[in-house]
Amino acid sequence: MQNKYIPITKNIPKTILNRRFKKLQELIEKEEYFSEEQIRMRDPLLYFIYVGQYIRNQNKRPEGNIVLSEILIDQIQKQEYEIHLQEMYDKLGPNHDYPNLMIEARIKDTDLEDQEDILIRLMHDRFINGLDKDFIDYEQIDQNEDYDDQKQMNLDMEEEYFENQNADVREEEVKQSEYTGIQDY
Repeated sequence: MQNKYIPITKNIPKTILNRRFKKLQELIEKEEYFSEEQIRMRDPLLYFIYVGQYIRNQNKRPEGNIVLSEILIDQIQKQEYEIHLQEMYDKLGPNHDYPNLMIEARIKDTDLEDQEDILIRLMHDRFINGLDKDFIDYEQIDQNEDYDDQKQMNLDMEEEYFENQNADVREEEVKQSEYTGIQDY
């Protein structure tokens, strides 16, 4: 299956990437934006592919008092997720290689944790690459100098300097080469 969420950071300036990374760290600390529920609502298909298609062995309900309003909210969110997932699936058309929506697969808990880790990493990459435009105001992040990390900026400048130096050396070596392009026989 081909993944449409491949990092494309080559065209994004390092300053912007660093600012987005700083914001990413902030969002990770808050633990809400990358929660399973939020990911499921933002990208139901990706969630389904990596996590949602698998039956979980453990019961997610905590022991103790169960509040009816929480059960109703969970049910409504589940219905919204299923509707959104079906819409995304329908857009794919009949020639896709995604798992069947009607079949739930079994998976070991350790493998499911690995799948969850992969999903979260993909969501991090999506965020850094600016693919969450419907949920995040990237302009506010990209233009905000408060997210600048001076240490990282210095490292980036050093890296760029040495890359330019190496390119100059390689260019000079090519100029000094005695190769004429004519084969000697």
